[in-house]
Amino acid sequence: MRPSPGEFEKWNEEHAIKHDLDKFYNHPNRLFRYIENKRISVLLKEANIGPEDKVLEVGCGAGHILEKIPHGKLTGIDISPVQIERAGARLGSKAELIKARGEDLPFKNKSFDRIICTEVFEHVLEPELILAEMKRVLKDNGIISLSVPNEKLIIFTKKILLNCGLRRVLEPKESQWDLASKNNLDEWHIHEYGLKLIKKQSKKLFKILSVSRIPFFFVPFRYVLKLNKGL
Repeated sequence: MRPSPGEFEKWNEEHAIKHDLDKFYNHPNRLFRYIENKRISVLLKEANIGPEDKVLEVGCGAGHILEKIPHGKLTGIDISPVQIERAGARLGSKAELIKARGEDLPFKNKSFDRIICTEVFEHVLEPELILAEMKRVLKDNGIISLSVPNEKLIIFTKKILLNCGLRRVLEPKESQWDLASKNNLDEWHIHEYGLKLIKKQSKKLFKILSVSRIPFFFVPFRYVLKLNKGL
């Protein structure tokens, strides 16, 4: 049975409280940190944010991405109160932070020059609605920079590590991120994302300007896409 919005928010908040994103972005494994740092670097390079740009991050979490943006008028939304609180503690007055659903953004049409959305769609009920809302609030000449995981490669890698007894090589004992969760997916994930799915969803609404494979072309654990309205 499909959960109600209220049920989903409760479930999401439980995971937001459980999973401290500081430990994700400061992961003890060097390869993991390299992949995530490269994802962020490419994501912001593709966004190409100017000093006067109005920037929205959809699913801003604890503010780790907004923290790295040096200029622009920054806004972040997240469905989780605890994440908004953490982001506020991290960012102070650097960004306006709003508790809101990505499926119902509280902004006027064509409000933003740049929109960032990274590692969000696998966590939400209706990613297509979020994409449609992002298009609505994006200016006609605006850019969207988004990323999704390559779940098939991640699951395959996890299985190899588990079968070879190497789980702790990637995931130290003290880490809270569970490699052996149900279906080998992260327990906070709802959808199994990959390039084919995000392309299918994006092409309905946007022109895909570029696709970057992170960290390497032949080993893509993450995909970063640059989109515009194609006008």
